[in-house]
Amino acid sequence: MKIKNIIKGVAFLSLAVSLSGCEKNFLDINSNPNTPTTTTPELVLPAALASTGTVVNNNFNILGNLLAGNWAQSPDFAFYQPQETYAFTSSTYDGVWTTLYADALNDLKYVETQSTINGKVNAQAIAKIMQAYNFQLLVDTWGDVPYKDALKGTDLLSAKYDKAEDIYDGILSTIDASIAIINTTATGDNPSTSSDIIFGNGSITTAPTVAMNKWIRFANTLKLRVLLRQSLIQSRATKVAAGFATLAGKSFLAAGENVGVNPGYFNQAGKYNPLYGAIGFQVNGAETSSYQATRGNKYAVDFLLANNDPRVGLLYRPAVTPVAPGAIYVGVYPGTTATTTTKKDNYSAVGAGVLPSSANSGFSKPAYLMTAAEGFFLQAEAMLKGYLPGGNAGAQAAYQAGIQESFKILGSTAAAATTYYTTSTQPLVNWAVAGTPDKQFEAIITQKWIANNGFNGHEAWTEYRRTGFPSNLPVGINNASGGKLPLRIPYPQNELANNGANVPIIDIFTNKIFWEK
Repeated sequence: MKIKNIIKGVAFLSLAVSLSGCEKNFLDINSNPNTPTTTTPELVLPAALASTGTVVNNNFNILGNLLAGNWAQSPDFAFYQPQETYAFTSSTYDGVWTTLYADALNDLKYVETQSTINGKVNAQAIAKIMQAYNFQLLVDTWGDVPYKDALKGTDLLSAKYDKAEDIYDGILSTIDASIAIINTTATGDNPSTSSDIIFGNGSITTAPTVAMNKWIRFANTLKLRVLLRQSLIQSRATKVAAGFATLAGKSFLAAGENVGVNPGYFNQAGKYNPLYGAIGFQVNGAETSSYQATRGNKYAVDFLLANNDPRVGLLYRPAVTPVAPGAIYVGVYPGTTATTTTKKDNYSAVGAGVLPSSANSGFSKPAYLMTAAEGFFLQAEAMLKGYLPGGNAGAQAAYQAGIQESFKILGSTAAAATTYYTTSTQPLVNWAVAGTPDKQFEAIITQKWIANNGFNGHEAWTEYRRTGFPSNLPVGINNASGGKLPLRIPYPQNELANNGANVPIIDIFTNKIFWEK
């Protein structure tokens, strides 16, 4: 649903499934964004949530997994040239920018405004939480973006760009304001189960406390992420400390509380889970060419094998005809080109833990925005560094819970995870073996990288840019950077054409977003 005159006059783009665009949102009830039909917040909220899920689960997930050493292009395909060579242009993610502003943020602002008028505080709170989530996505991808001018409801051909750190301050204020108004007792305040396609799950009308308390825990965990993202920057120390003070005694995402969008994905073209629609299978279960083009990255595959990580068989499928005798899981070095002896079947495809087959209903999986595993790793870092109470013992417990949640979401068990981290002699697996706070911090980020493999590649890439972990990520062959991984992506063509006077001039390899190490 497009309830707006689109920000700064950007044109509505066809949202076909591709890396540079987004899958058409099948909840979208408008054919023309400039002539909206009569609607209500109940109808608009699920469309906004689904749009966010499409970007995170499809476009940014693929981008991040390619840049963070998890996935690579099969040598005999040419699907991911900008991502493999870092030759991004202003058109590469033009459609994603439009989706985040036009299909997500403007719709969320509509929900917030109309819910305020109608006195529906919980729908208002959900809309505010998701605005905070989306603006963090924009900042972490592009840096400075339109914020104060972005959602005013009029055509803006000259929206000013706000500083990324100021937007982060606004995000924190928005999260606080959303939590403050949530009503966990009044059933009448809650969106319907079909409207809240994240935590509704049939429980809102009968047990509103269940769903809205999950929204509170998600909001607290999102705030934790925003604070930690900027915690390595000395100039932000005072604001970070003040933010953490407000989290004392708060609850975060619990075991099994994965934040996933699911409007009812099913086995029909255009109705799939977004990642499945992008790199999955056909309705009859046959492999798509995009599935065949997407292979495991040698860096991640070799890392998991070297650490005897049983998740390797869930994150990757065995190579059909491996290039080396005896090999099972084989990754591609990014940028490798095909020879007479190297084809897609020589390398491991994306695993069934991330991308189940049609027979196993991969098309109906939620589009995850944040996993419980990420939430526990965030808590572990905050405790390790003294931002939250718990000390080293609390950090260890949260770290191990994060690994357990990673195993579980892939289809394994907490018991298998416990065996993995207690018997390992590797410092990036076993907390006691890591020993020092510095090494334990590296272990937290490295395990978060593994946990985000296939689920939220954007976070994996973002955390690498913040911390430098996992160390020694490979730089693609024949890249355009001279040996550097991208720090951000170029501003979109629509912005350059319609709002060029305000668009910052950047170099994606040298100009850091304010929180980058």
